[in-house]
Amino acid sequence: MRPILFVATALLMLPPALPAAAQETPMTERTERIGLEGRRGPRLTQPGFAVGEYTGHISARGSGARMPWASRDRATADLQVSAPALGEVTGACEGGQSHRSILGIQFDTEDLAYVCRYEGAPADAAMSLVLSRPGGLGGLMRRVQQPQRVAELTWNGVVYRAETRRIGGLPIGGGMVMGYVISRDGREVGGLDMNGFRPTIYLPPAGDADRDAVAVFALSLWAFPDPARN
Repeated sequence: MRPILFVATALLMLPPALPAAAQETPMTERTERIGLEGRRGPRLTQPGFAVGEYTGHISARGSGARMPWASRDRATADLQVSAPALGEVTGACEGGQSHRSILGIQFDTEDLAYVCRYEGAPADAAMSLVLSRPGGLGGLMRRVQQPQRVAELTWNGVVYRAETRRIGGLPIGGGMVMGYVISRDGREVGGLDMNGFRPTIYLPPAGDADRDAVAVFALSLWAFPDPARN
């Protein structure tokens, strides 16, 4: 057999190479899984928390109005997070959504828009969260499973993205968001699982450059008093 033909035949016999995404270790196995602990906060309306080395407190408020011809939801949250390497970061968040309708025809719609600004963080630090409407049959199934949101956090020149996804537990959200997966440059680096007895946060390993940003991002998403409406 000629050498070139032999090489070609040998290559055909090799198993097909897996895509890079298929070779990637799952995010849940590359990160540190930490349950969120409740702690005493400054006052009853500001409960405290601890996630690994990150501690702090939140104050979140949600309000809504429902009428046959209109509805409106508003949400605000104040967040304080501290850690040895992070220092103290405070976040102020607010947003909402609304719609009006006449004779069943909806108009003047304001989609969900929720924004956080931070102090004690990098100068460009900001988070925004909006509705997501994935299309197709798969998108319809995801919307049935849980409300769909997508969020972005800018942190020291890096953009992190979060999208609603179930990480653990039963695939039944009861109309509530079950979790978020956080990615950077298309690679999953952390997550927030709210589909259990207590929230669980998946953080990059200690010392990783993404750890602080993912922690603040996940805690900001957890603190959001989500109206959970599509």
